[in-house]
Amino acid sequence: MRRAIPLVLAATMAAPIGVDVSLDARGAQEARLDRLVQSRSLEQPMPSARRIPLPSDSPLEVLPVFGNVFLVARGPSNVAVQIGDEGVLLVDAATAAVSDRVLEAVRVLSDGPLSYIINTTSDREHYGGNARLGKAGVNPTVAPRGLAGPGSAPDDNQGGGGNNPVQLRPTGAIVIAHENLLNRMNVEPTTEPFEMWPSNSFFTAKKTMWFNDEPIEILHAPAAHTDGDVLVFFRRSDVVVAGDVIHTLQYPSFDVARGGSMHGILDALNRIIDITVPRFNQQGGTRVVPGHGRILNEADVVEYRDMMTIIYDRVKAGVAAGQTFEQISARSPTLEYDGLYSTPAWTGRMLTQAMFDELRQHPAAATSSAQ
Repeated sequence: MRRAIPLVLAATMAAPIGVDVSLDARGAQEARLDRLVQSRSLEQPMPSARRIPLPSDSPLEVLPVFGNVFLVARGPSNVAVQIGDEGVLLVDAATAAVSDRVLEAVRVLSDGPLSYIINTTSDREHYGGNARLGKAGVNPTVAPRGLAGPGSAPDDNQGGGGNNPVQLRPTGAIVIAHENLLNRMNVEPTTEPFEMWPSNSFFTAKKTMWFNDEPIEILHAPAAHTDGDVLVFFRRSDVVVAGDVIHTLQYPSFDVARGGSMHGILDALNRIIDITVPRFNQQGGTRVVPGHGRILNEADVVEYRDMMTIIYDRVKAGVAAGQTFEQISARSPTLEYDGLYSTPAWTGRMLTQAMFDELRQHPAAATSSAQ
């Protein structure tokens, strides 16, 4: 209550002569300030008060993130939704099993055409809905039939310029991903049906686009969870969608068979921290949407990065000293974090083993870090 006293006194002193500032008004003001002080972020109410209603039987949840970006949560993976006058853009598509529910949630937010889907990683729980959601969308680069001039769809019966080039999938939403993700969908054992493939891929460090009056950066995160991971930065809304570089429900995982590494995850986390800017007292500001779990700000990502750096450095020190995995594991390098992040499917010991194996394959990294 101590912080509320100056505001109450100020309100009393500022009141015109003859106007009574009642105890009820003071109490309400104090209670409001208490709620702000108790909230981790002083600029927003608790998320539970901000949910956007969905049909009562929906297993999903929709939350505003920032600006034009929303989060469809509680599915197999998080799905970020950007809406505006031009239509709808999704970051990730969850799985085919929940595609209809995701579409239902999107239609609560906007009735505009679904134009783009961006895949952040080559896990099926992130791209499994590409076919269903993509088919429900509209390719924004194909003009309606019969429209004269460049960009019109060829149709001899309808007229028009007809000089729009043939596309991989001329109908449905455009699905964007890094080419490493597309390449993995083309080879065994990760071959996928054509309908799931991205229709637009890139191989550079960054791809940019403009949609809904907002610049969007798609940033390749090399050798992170996999070698096809991307971060999606909505510059006007000030939101970064991180994919499986961040998983707030368990320790982050990396798939060596698909080009992932712990070192790459740390690099990606540092890149997110470079992008994010806090609003006040290291809280608020840029929002970060993980592949799974709650919405974060910069301070949350810093804590997550620091945790992974501490664990990684402990394992590296053991490898540099010539210790075996059992010797390193006996020292419990993940002990103080297991209560929050260790799960039966991905325990602290499993994470330690994965880090140990990576460092044994790249001994120079362990030796240089220990010096």
